[in-house]
Amino acid sequence: MTDPSAPLLPPPKPDNTDSSTPDFLSTHFLAPRPRRQFSLFLFGATCVGLSVFATRRALVRRYVATVPHFYQQSNAPPREAISLRKEAAEALKIATINVLSFALMMTGGTLWAFDVSGMAELRERVRSMKKQREVKGGTNMEQDQAVEREFEDFLGPSLRKGQRKGDTQETGN
Repeated sequence: MTDPSAPLLPPPKPDNTDSSTPDFLSTHFLAPRPRRQFSLFLFGATCVGLSVFATRRALVRRYVATVPHFYQQSNAPPREAISLRKEAAEALKIATINVLSFALMMTGGTLWAFDVSGMAELRERVRSMKKQREVKGGTNMEQDQAVEREFEDFLGPSLRKGQRKGDTQETGN
């Protein structure tokens, strides 16, 4: 018969000093390495959210500027003069912020998906891939040249046509 005061928990497992078995905490999402990898993606997603907020704010501000006030005639032009240079500069600023924040988010997501946590690790992986490619025999130069010739044959007529247009435009001026 078992002792009623004995704990109902299973006995503790012996410590494995073997490093080949992954520790649960090292692969867990909240472990330091995955958290550091995911932080770049989260920073990019935050930047995307802020850029969307800035875009919406600029669009709403522009819309409100065009709506007439209560006692203003609806067929009168807006009170503020529209500056096309200001509009173009603001559009370029907003587009740049949107693109850069999305690129940051995509870069962070890609690095997280490929389990890369830094530039040193990325360099190491690229070098090991190059070494593996060299060990397997490298690239087939004949095959690469054949692909280049096929590409030139495919795009050759349009490239020559564009070069002729550029020549005639330069001499015509």
